[in-house]
Amino acid sequence: MTEDMFSTERLRVRHFTPDDLDDFAALCADPAVMRYVGDGDTLDRAGVAYWIEVCQGKYADRGYGTSAVFERASGDFVGYCGVVRAPGNDFDELIYVFHQRFWGCGYATEAGRAMLDHVFAISSLDEIAATIHPDNHASIKIAGKLGMVEQPSRVVEDDGPSTFFAITREQHAAR
Repeated sequence: MTEDMFSTERLRVRHFTPDDLDDFAALCADPAVMRYVGDGDTLDRAGVAYWIEVCQGKYADRGYGTSAVFERASGDFVGYCGVVRAPGNDFDELIYVFHQRFWGCGYATEAGRAMLDHVFAISSLDEIAATIHPDNHASIKIAGKLGMVEQPSRVVEDDGPSTFFAITREQHAAR
């Protein structure tokens, strides 16, 4: 088993391994879960296996990337959270996606806050962003809870409409 990157009161977070393929693929096959992720399409098993390979390269290069999130009490796979730089972007972005049964539990805020702590601690990043579909009201609320501020002047050429949020290292440290 891979060592945890960090844990919170209710969650454990660690790097993905090939052993996580079944759990990760099941998450990415759910259309409701993937509605606001990328182009909104689900991912097949081969696409998820490739994503795990990319993640492992990011861990080696940067020390962080998309990471597996587990519920501490049950050990169940909740979903993923991480800070990534999408191809073509010039910014690093907080992402999180969880199984529907864990929606509304506060896990995205809990994991997001801890991921920001972790990445700011091990990197030289001055800012971490989030691009959120304007209809994804839950994620917009979470961004606010994390101290992220909407940046209306920043536009991202993404797979669809996005609202840009960001938090600086200083803003995060002051929280």
